[in-house]
Amino acid sequence: MKKNSSWLGWSGFFVAGFLAGIVFSAWKLDSGVVAEQAPRTVTAERDQQAELKARIADLEKSRAIRPGDLGTLVQLGNNYFDIGDHAKAVEAYEQALQIDPRNADVITDMGISYRKLGKPDESVKAFRRALEVDPEHSMALFNLGIVLRDDLKDNAEALKTWEMFLKKAGDTPHAVMIRPWVKQLREKLGSGSAGGEAK
Repeated sequence: MKKNSSWLGWSGFFVAGFLAGIVFSAWKLDSGVVAEQAPRTVTAERDQQAELKARIADLEKSRAIRPGDLGTLVQLGNNYFDIGDHAKAVEAYEQALQIDPRNADVITDMGISYRKLGKPDESVKAFRRALEVDPEHSMALFNLGIVLRDDLKDNAEALKTWEMFLKKAGDTPHAVMIRPWVKQLREKLGSGSAGGEAK
């Protein structure tokens, strides 16, 4: 009987060791894959940045030749935005808006750039300006709510803004993202189910 229990103990030990070896091999294999993928991601990002910089250089040449070309200015603003140079993005957007002052998309993008520059008041002005041009502009409402809640700490206005957004947005990904935020703000402000959100 003692011999049998000893055999069972050794076989259990062997099986446990075998399983631990498999788990370790799988972990090592998985770690290797992650380590191999990381440099490719960095390289892809560098390539994208280089491509954006080349595009910006071409657009700057075009702007020098045709300073009043709306398409060039908007593209330039968008590319500066994508590369993270928000000061130059704002400059290009402002020039574009001198040509087309009622372009709500450009005004909204400029508002986002102002926020990235740490200028929430300018950001809010831009989003409100976009909404004057197009009261249905959902991305202006979405971003305005974020600045009001996160930067200016005006939860009541943020809630009102997002409730307007939800009435227009249906089941878009941004609406799905905002619903829990709206619920939190309603609970925080004790406003129950005010505003009739779109479901």
